[in-house]
Amino acid sequence: MAGSHAELTSLLRGEVDDEFEILSDIAAFTSINGIGSESTDLVIRALEKISRTGPEGEILRSLAMMHGLYPYAVQGADHDSLRDAVIMEMNRPNPASETVFHRIQSQVFHRLVEGENVILSAPTSFGKSVVIDALVQTGRYKNLVLVVPTIALLDETRRRLSQFREYKIVTHPNQELSERNILVMTQERLLAVPQLPAVDLFFIDEFYKLAEESEGTLEQRASMLNQAFLRLAKTGAQFYFAGPVVDGLASVLPSNLRASFIRTDFSTVAADTRKIKASNDEERLAIVAELIGSSCDPTLVYCQSPAKTRKALEALIEQRSSGATVSRGLPEVAEWIEENYHPDWIVSRALRRGVGVHHGRLPRWRAQKMVQGFEDGDLDTLVCTNSLIEGVNTRAKRIIILDRKVANRAYNYFTFANIRGRVGRMFKHFVGEIVLFHDAPTREFPEIDIPGVSQSDIAPSSLLVQIDEGDWSDETRERVSPVLEESGLSLKVLRSIKGVEPEAATELAKHIRTLPTSRLQPLQWSTSYPKWAELRAVCELMWNYIPPSYHRGHGAYSAQQVAYQVNQASLVEGRMKDIIAGFVENEHDQSPSVDEKIEAAFDFVRYWLDHNFPTALRALDVVVSEILEERGLESGSFDGFSARVESMFSAPHLTTLEEYGLPLEISRQLVRGLGNSRSLDEMLEAIQVLRGTERIPLTSFERSLLGEVVATI
Repeated sequence: MAGSHAELTSLLRGEVDDEFEILSDIAAFTSINGIGSESTDLVIRALEKISRTGPEGEILRSLAMMHGLYPYAVQGADHDSLRDAVIMEMNRPNPASETVFHRIQSQVFHRLVEGENVILSAPTSFGKSVVIDALVQTGRYKNLVLVVPTIALLDETRRRLSQFREYKIVTHPNQELSERNILVMTQERLLAVPQLPAVDLFFIDEFYKLAEESEGTLEQRASMLNQAFLRLAKTGAQFYFAGPVVDGLASVLPSNLRASFIRTDFSTVAADTRKIKASNDEERLAIVAELIGSSCDPTLVYCQSPAKTRKALEALIEQRSSGATVSRGLPEVAEWIEENYHPDWIVSRALRRGVGVHHGRLPRWRAQKMVQGFEDGDLDTLVCTNSLIEGVNTRAKRIIILDRKVANRAYNYFTFANIRGRVGRMFKHFVGEIVLFHDAPTREFPEIDIPGVSQSDIAPSSLLVQIDEGDWSDETRERVSPVLEESGLSLKVLRSIKGVEPEAATELAKHIRTLPTSRLQPLQWSTSYPKWAELRAVCELMWNYIPPSYHRGHGAYSAQQVAYQVNQASLVEGRMKDIIAGFVENEHDQSPSVDEKIEAAFDFVRYWLDHNFPTALRALDVVVSEILEERGLESGSFDGFSARVESMFSAPHLTTLEEYGLPLEISRQLVRGLGNSRSLDEMLEAIQVLRGTERIPLTSFERSLLGEVVATI
């Protein structure tokens, strides 16, 4: 009789000859050691190996019930005992629901329904979205706000919640509100909402990002998330936070916040870890290709950067060139990419061979298709960076961790646990596999601070100025007051340029004040079509004084290059094919491959045009206007050009459709049919009418994309 967790795990990895005996051993282990993470792990492993029909199935179902794995116990049940039936009904959100919670989901749900605040720390496989959906289904909340870290998660959440037709799903700051609303937004978008409705419940996903820091200072997006939390907290609404396993909340936080904290290790999947030795990248890539070539298991390959994903794609394409493709691939997506972006991009070759890629430089619609193709089985392998791990909910049977870094920094155990959490899936992959080429980081979990509440040392000035003056701590007042005095800018101005450090705004203001009147003329724009000298002037101020985080690179290495590429994008009216051609044909670019140049073009568009350039230009507009008015000069406005850049020099709101899954290249063809849509809501209504028309010359693939978008509006 096997007794230890390791012995029983070893037996469950092989063929189970005597199902009754192994189940008896698991029951004995549970009896001796109590119900915990190890006994639950054994039950999950047994679920993969043993059928839930027949006498052994009844024993397995009883073990699943005992461990709170109620959703698994439902499957394959021939009959329920009265006790089991009662337990099942107690763990449904309501009698009519098909959803059955596991034990901890049920506890969290009932605490929330009773009006408590909850800060949940749980493994990735916990199923936090199930709790959210159940809360919406109760109908007790009139207005909910869900703050998610990425646009990809925003759209995934929007699609999932579109089933609740009694609510309007609002994803953009300028959409009109209805009687019942669910606002699904990133922190930046939430802060741009002119006026919030009466919020009943707000949810912050991946709450650990409230404390993300670099070199002792809060990251810019973390600061914005804190600002979003402060705004929501002022409403007095109930809240629910969720994120991966952490040790707890920092002791400097108020006791009422810390009392809301729940930590659980409860997981619904199991995972095996295997380490493989390899001395260099070439060996590792060869092993990855061999592992994937010998198995059809859905596999994620984690890489530290987009450059590394290209190397992985090259190895997999070479391995599959002999005709060893496991899945169908996405040939229709590959063909569209070749026609509308570039015929020689490695991504299209990979898609034809059943391999997808996901990283932060890709167009949003295409990243969505990669995940969808992987979920549907058309792609058996998805090569990814941290953008998938942190930004999308997908699961694989196996994860191969090729690198031990995120960008250029070694990952810690917390990040490793996040990556590992993507392996396994309820009802499909009970036991996942993690393949490593390095030692796993030492097991340690952080305590999470909320600097907007604690006003701790890592809180930047841009966050502190957003706090009501009456709530400033003595330390905050000592930090902020000198900056306010030196800048000569009002607190209102500093608060309006969220994300820009007051110290940086101060230096910018001091510089502009010293300029002679002749040097200020390029800042006095009279149209939304700036001259070259005007565009270059604002880019130099932006680059030198208020640059976005990690601004070097991303398709431009100087203010002059930013101005040049923005101008080129304007000249070709934001057409991606032409922007890519400009990067590829640039003789001064020393990039060794066409693929690097193509991805540099996408990187420039995603980093600069999509968000950072218009955001920085609007902040610059606020400061410049203040100084020019101070000097008695006409200020002009950069806002019109900011809007043009943000919309990729196309009709307003078309770029938003890319978030819904429709490429800008297709939505441009729909402009006439969409009429004079003055808002996103009007455009979404108009596009639903277009679905059935044959007048618009779309390919069958393009029509399928349009149909998918309409289905989730």
